[in-house]
Amino acid sequence: MRKLIISLVAVTVLTAGCNLEEDPVAVQSADPGKSAGKSGAASKGKAFPIKLTAKRARASKSVLSDGGALSCVKVTVTNQTKKQLEVNPLYFSITDTKNTKHDSSSALGEYEGQIDTTELAPGEKATGLICAKGNFRPKIVAMTNPLFSEAARAQVA
Repeated sequence: MRKLIISLVAVTVLTAGCNLEEDPVAVQSADPGKSAGKSGAASKGKAFPIKLTAKRARASKSVLSDGGALSCVKVTVTNQTKKQLEVNPLYFSITDTKNTKHDSSSALGEYEGQIDTTELAPGEKATGLICAKGNFRPKIVAMTNPLFSEAARAQVA
């Protein structure tokens, strides 16, 4: 019993200093000359480690399409870090003008031209489509890293 209590106290002490909630990633503006929000790296003049740009687009449906409505965004991801950057269509989500988040996996394989699964070296970029099922107006695109922590956000032009 004593070992259990000591273990619980040790775990409590070790996790007490941990902040499990991360600060939200700053939204990159659709207009390159302006910052999108009052806070975040853009307004402080810092460069984003992952540059993400997004523009509304239409996709050609693939042979796997079920014929439902798709809302799409053409994204460009630029690796501005000093490490390899993994890009995968499953790492993206689209938030609409009503602040509803749509997962890109809902439409995977239903359209042509999706962004490739790849690794970007420092300075490299990848471009492709991200779509989600439904008829909505995209407002923000978010990209996560392989551990599904948000890595970049951008306004949709």
